[in-house]
Amino acid sequence: MAQGACKDTRVVGKSPERIDRDETEPAVGAGGKLPLTALVSSHNEARLLERCLPGIAFCDEIVVIDVDSTDDTAAVAEAHGARVVRHRYVQIAECARVTVAPQARHDWTLVVDPDEEVPPALAAAVAELLPTLEEDVAAVDAPRQYYFAGRPLRGTVWGGPNKRRLLVRRSAVELTPTIWGGMRILPGRRVLELPFTPETAIVHRWATGYRELLRRHRRYLRLEAGDRAAAGEITGWRNVLQTPWRSFRTSFVSKRGYRDGATGLGLSLFWAAFRTAGELALLRELRAREASRVARADG
Repeated sequence: MAQGACKDTRVVGKSPERIDRDETEPAVGAGGKLPLTALVSSHNEARLLERCLPGIAFCDEIVVIDVDSTDDTAAVAEAHGARVVRHRYVQIAECARVTVAPQARHDWTLVVDPDEEVPPALAAAVAELLPTLEEDVAAVDAPRQYYFAGRPLRGTVWGGPNKRRLLVRRSAVELTPTIWGGMRILPGRRVLELPFTPETAIVHRWATGYRELLRRHRRYLRLEAGDRAAAGEITGWRNVLQTPWRSFRTSFVSKRGYRDGATGLGLSLFWAAFRTAGELALLRELRAREASRVARADG
């Protein structure tokens, strides 16, 4: 099982054997379903898939990427009519998605995680929007509502009106195995954004408690520094020292975390600690890269 970051595999533009067939595809597919391929990556998340998959049944094709699961992920996926693609273990969904996306039946894909549920109102909005999308549209962002410990968050950097990239035109993006997004919009293309309403917001069952939150973000920290350094980000001790208060203020005050009471306070403190740890990790990564560069130059 791979324990590090995934290989830097990138998928740019269209996969000819797939998309050439789909460029004139009908607005509605077989059985009244939309010409979309839904992509869902799961690592031992069968229980969450039970709630996720019914909400995307309007997609003509559903692909569940089984990331080395040992639970009933494959069985649950197949029971809901999904095609299962097995994948070696990787730490983030973007690493698996970048290798499986070229197998999609359609150019337009719908991307969700197992802990997300697409409400009927959003499905209806997608059905109305999809046939009208112009050629320069690369992606569509949809509203999302975070839930922590079973309750919707009203504030913090996560709560309140939020969004996620729901629809992605594969021929108009560069897919990358990087954390926090995993794609780059190609030149000349644009992104549309659906307005936030409570009825159309994706239900994101984000974390059941602080233990799950900590486990997940420890994994992110191990991967984030390398991606940020590769993207050309820089930091220093001054920025590290300013990060705790600045991040807490953003989450608790600017993003109105106080509206969630003790939970908002706890999550804002967590955000401050996470961002500070991220800056320290980036600083260490930059120094390690500089030391390696100097060593190569001296050698």
